[in-house]
Amino acid sequence: MPDGPPLTDPVERALAAYLDGSVDPVARTKRSAVRLAVAQAMRDGVLRDGDLLPPEKRLAEIFGVSVGTVQAALQQLQQRGEIVRRSGYGSRVVHGDGFSSAIWHFRIVDRERGRRLTIEAEQIRIDEIGGAEPDRGDPADPLAPVWSAFLGADDSYIRIRRTLTMSNGAAVAGRMVLRTRTAPRLLEIAPEELHAVNIRSFLQDEFGVATARASTEIHCADFDAVRDLFPGHAPAAPVLELRARAVAHDDRPVYFQTIHIPSETCAFAF
Repeated sequence: MPDGPPLTDPVERALAAYLDGSVDPVARTKRSAVRLAVAQAMRDGVLRDGDLLPPEKRLAEIFGVSVGTVQAALQQLQQRGEIVRRSGYGSRVVHGDGFSSAIWHFRIVDRERGRRLTIEAEQIRIDEIGGAEPDRGDPADPLAPVWSAFLGADDSYIRIRRTLTMSNGAAVAGRMVLRTRTAPRLLEIAPEELHAVNIRSFLQDEFGVATARASTEIHCADFDAVRDLFPGHAPAAPVLELRARAVAHDDRPVYFQTIHIPSETCAFAF
């Protein structure tokens, strides 16, 4: 229960309920629990586009955490483009706002309306995979020759796979590969820690792995080659594949990322 005034406001009561009803709370940090509670309130329409969030001090009381924890959680939501924070102004939901190229390579938008799509649900898997020869690759991963040629031959890599359900119902699949030695502690975190997070910013904030820039390409994907990325969500339309190669300030490769979207309902915006 919060230490401050009673929760008479329906938004405050809902936020507290989302925190209390969170799944696997032991597997998450307080920051993640706060972030996910606010993100769920936005997904369920408790907090709508343009709404102001309660002040940070009040959020700390609602969630029973420090103001610093609230600020860290809100910063992650800002990095995802879900809210905007301004000193003396507060934090506001901004589902329709533009985005910073310093944080994002792209957005996924509704093909018909051009409006940015938000993530309604996500599943994340993190695993370690063995090294792949750049000229041969792993037969189970048709893109292994591509990402291993970019990252360079190594003993092992970390793979992050995300299955997303967008606000228009479309299924989207994402995959990021980086050398294990780039951020070995990624293997120690619970996948839930990456829910509602911009991984590019997470790598920098948590592990000091900074990305200076990224190049992107769009391809038409062979669905049979990416079928394993859509468990139970096989898209009916042709699939577009975005490939992003991120490098550090000294041009060392940081990660290789792919995003697959159904072209019938979704498009990429840059």
